[in-house]
Amino acid sequence: MRRRRLLLAPALVPALVPALLARPAAAAEPAAPAAPLGLAALLRRFAAIPRSEARFTETKAIPELDLPLPSEGRLAWQAPDRLEKRTTSPIEEVLRVAGDRLVYERPDRGIRQEFDLDDQPEMRALVEAIRGTLAGDLAALQRHYEIGFAARPEEAWQMTLVPRSLRVRAAVQRILVSGRGPQVLRVETEGQGGVSRMQVTPQP
Repeated sequence: MRRRRLLLAPALVPALVPALLARPAAAAEPAAPAAPLGLAALLRRFAAIPRSEARFTETKAIPELDLPLPSEGRLAWQAPDRLEKRTTSPIEEVLRVAGDRLVYERPDRGIRQEFDLDDQPEMRALVEAIRGTLAGDLAALQRHYEIGFAARPEEAWQMTLVPRSLRVRAAVQRILVSGRGPQVLRVETEGQGGVSRMQVTPQP
């Protein structure tokens, strides 16, 4: 299968591991509203790309620190539900999602942890923000997020995701995903722990 360029909204993944001990929310999810104009067409273009890779550079601005924390690495997506974020600098770290399982690895410390997303509905909401974008799955995005979408000249666009779950929103207030055509080029995550800004460079 020929590789296509990465269409990725991955900045939320590092926030998953610290929050996995949260108790599941019991409230029923509200019905999804109609999609913003133009979003459904864009997601259909995302859905046409089954496999992709990219490089990323990320900075995290944390209130307690004077300087942002930089990192870089590679991203990989394989339809229908496999996502990997591999950080190569300043440390080696791997976050991998397949189906309902999330695996976190820190090779230099011999750490490997595995989590079941069925037991963590709020963490599933974070995962589906990424996978829903990659898969072009509008229903998954609407199930977990209030969505704002703005189309701009020359195929540029920005999507704003606000978590529907109040528990998720306590940690992550919103995610701004921007790109051009069926490519994500920047992801900004705003949360209580600070702001994460990721630049994504699709690979051929």
